[in-house]
Amino acid sequence: MVSIESAATPGTSSLPAARVRRIIKEDKDIFACGSDSLFLISRATEYFIDSLVRESYEFSRLDKRKTVQYKDMAKAVQSIEQYDFLTDIIPPTVSLKKNAN
Repeated sequence: MVSIESAATPGTSSLPAARVRRIIKEDKDIFACGSDSLFLISRATEYFIDSLVRESYEFSRLDKRKTVQYKDMAKAVQSIEQYDFLTDIIPPTVSLKKNAN
């Protein structure tokens, strides 16, 4: 697993608070979300994205590339158990040759 190193200023988030709040309000089961909760959700989201991208980057490095592609993210989702919930959102790539039959 790749370690997460944060270069962010303590107490800040790089995600826009208004957008995160709007996404949270889309869940009808949540009636209110305080600023502390909003900040924690934002930071947790940043850590999640950072982790997924770092794991995907490792797959691109195995293919001797510096650019993360969709197939790298799909490999990360397929091979790392903690990302199993993303299998419907980021399915593995399928070759067109396989579908031609």
